[in-house]
Amino acid sequence: MREVDKSNLFVYGTLKKGGRLHSVLGDSSEFLGVFKTVEDKFDMHDYGCPIMVPLMEDNGFKIKGELYKVTPECMARVTAVECGAGYVPFIVDVNEKNYPEGEPLKAIAFIYPTPYTTTGVSDRVEEKGGVKEWND
Repeated sequence: MREVDKSNLFVYGTLKKGGRLHSVLGDSSEFLGVFKTVEDKFDMHDYGCPIMVPLMEDNGFKIKGELYKVTPECMARVTAVECGAGYVPFIVDVNEKNYPEGEPLKAIAFIYPTPYTTTGVSDRVEEKGGVKEWND
């Protein structure tokens, strides 16, 4: 029997462990660890849920999240939920949080395609050393 092709999925908000949408990942997903984006070309805002947005310049932030290996069925569920909320799939390079010099992995992250500006400070988006993380 052929092994099911699995994809790397980078999650940074409500799909993380303990998040209100984590159950969408189901039992077929494999947690690979805490990772962060290699490039600092992103920003994160709190609109009741986190949105990760791309920036054109390199003076943005890295985003910290979790990496999962997921089945095509799981990816279909996640895609339905995320695209239904206006997010789009985007390929990012990620490294393990504790091993930034390691070979980056490619992963799918769902980002918000339109840049947003924040109107206030959120205590759920934490910035530390050029890395942003959602804490809910």
